[in-house]
Amino acid sequence: MSAPTPLDVATRALRSGAGGLDSSFRGRFQQGIRCSQMNPQTRLVALTLASLASDSGEIDPSAQPGLMGLVLATGLQPGRAVVHLRILEQRGWLQPLRGRYETATFTLSFPLYRRAPQRD
Repeated sequence: MSAPTPLDVATRALRSGAGGLDSSFRGRFQQGIRCSQMNPQTRLVALTLASLASDSGEIDPSAQPGLMGLVLATGLQPGRAVVHLRILEQRGWLQPLRGRYETATFTLSFPLYRRAPQRD
């Protein structure tokens, strides 16, 4: 049995009306991250960013943490925080970052998954 994608998990949870789940973008993002099989430190970085986002998933320019803000909020070393930001970006949980991590503007997103073709 293959593992469900984060989008599958979030959609299933919303369909079932699971215990007051937030149907905002941020709520679905957090649910998808919590149910993902990513490294716990990667999930920590993602959930830290989500805590700064509005319900629409956008982080206000005045609330952008930058790299050092993430380091302070997560307790990770700067190099490790960058690794986890890259993972989130590569997997589609963050929109592609422009510029350097120290001054980057972070924007949450959902990965786009293509289902594997069915074998006959």
